[in-house]
Amino acid sequence: MKKRLLAPTQLSNYDTSGKFILECDSGYQMVMGRVREMLKRNPELHVDVMLPDEAQLHTQAEDVNLDMFNEFGDGNACPARLSFLHSKIIPNAIATRFDFDWTSVASQLNLGMQKINQAPKYDAVYVNDPMQLRNLKAAFQVVGGYQPKFYVHSHFIDNPSCPKFPKETSMWLGQCEAAIRADFNFWQCESSMNVFFDEMREFFAPDVVQYVKDKSGPWDDGYSRTEITLTPDEKNVRFDVNRFIEWKKEGKTIIFVPNRIGGRGVSSDYTNCGKFMFEVLPELRKRRQDYVVIAGNPSQKFKNSDLEQECGLNGYVNLVPDALTRDEFKLVAAHADIAVGLYDQDSYGGTAARECIELGCLPLWIDNYEYASIANDAGYSHLLAKKDFSDLVDALDNVITLKKFAPKEASEKLVTLQKVVRDRCSYESTTPTMMYVMDLM
Repeated sequence: MKKRLLAPTQLSNYDTSGKFILECDSGYQMVMGRVREMLKRNPELHVDVMLPDEAQLHTQAEDVNLDMFNEFGDGNACPARLSFLHSKIIPNAIATRFDFDWTSVASQLNLGMQKINQAPKYDAVYVNDPMQLRNLKAAFQVVGGYQPKFYVHSHFIDNPSCPKFPKETSMWLGQCEAAIRADFNFWQCESSMNVFFDEMREFFAPDVVQYVKDKSGPWDDGYSRTEITLTPDEKNVRFDVNRFIEWKKEGKTIIFVPNRIGGRGVSSDYTNCGKFMFEVLPELRKRRQDYVVIAGNPSQKFKNSDLEQECGLNGYVNLVPDALTRDEFKLVAAHADIAVGLYDQDSYGGTAARECIELGCLPLWIDNYEYASIANDAGYSHLLAKKDFSDLVDALDNVITLKKFAPKEASEKLVTLQKVVRDRCSYESTTPTMMYVMDLM
């Protein structure tokens, strides 16, 4: 059945010059992972993805997701069923949630022509930033003269009891409004959904909360098995892969820290990767030296050269001068033994946590939210660190020892973890059900 879907994105990974780095942005990767599966499963579906101006992109979307154009294209530069719409977006994680260029967006969507039936209308809008729902609904009504179905995906919760932004720019009530007004709500994961409703009960009447619950469900932010397991393009790799082979020969365990590194007053350390690099590694180094550490460091708030200067003696190795490309990320994760995931406020725990398991890493996690839930299903709970980080060095020491001296047991645990994340997190497993919810099949 012919359907048209609009997918506005919410992007937050940009460099110091204000250019968005799609290949390192989990928000972009999650949207495109779902879009890939949707296009596969409905050959009559057309999808428009909203992005920043082309001049604002570090790498163009067509190059980041070349596989989708090869697979779904018709031989031309742009495939028949996937298009990118561009408009200027402020490169600021807070400002983008409140900014809306009405004229540009209406023009890009061709809403005026839709109003007079001179352009095809959308059946659904898959909103990835709840703060933009009211703007999009108004633009469709005023300029387009109609309302498609609006499906809102909340990828994180800025709730008052655990705020992610300053109270002056809180997104809590905006997220609540979107949840109430959406035709259906998707949540980052079950833990995130439960956090939202626990908090919503403090602000809204029970019947309002129940109304939202009745049109809500978790759609794990997950990952695309198809994309993450594609063979990396060596043209996009700036390091010698043989270094990993040499480290393994030397008996080194390779630890991968994929998420943003913050702290020290430079930026927020909500990932706790700064804590890991600056506090945990020096303590681990006192116990053992049989490891190396690679950091993805996509935000580059701390330059890799800065990390090398401060953390080099504690096992950090600087592979590239800036953020890893997507192909470099895949190669590092595929050669790493352990992947670090330490979100304590964000209930989801990061896309990279799932991708690294898929590519063969054992996780170093804390006993919190989705980390705890996945670990429990996989029989891995005893290897988690406490959520207050008090035994994090011990936990890392234990995982290194398991990987190094009990390889058969480590392999069995990895296989179980992979099955759990594939079933509950991969888009290949989850997308068909959600397409029926969105009436896109």
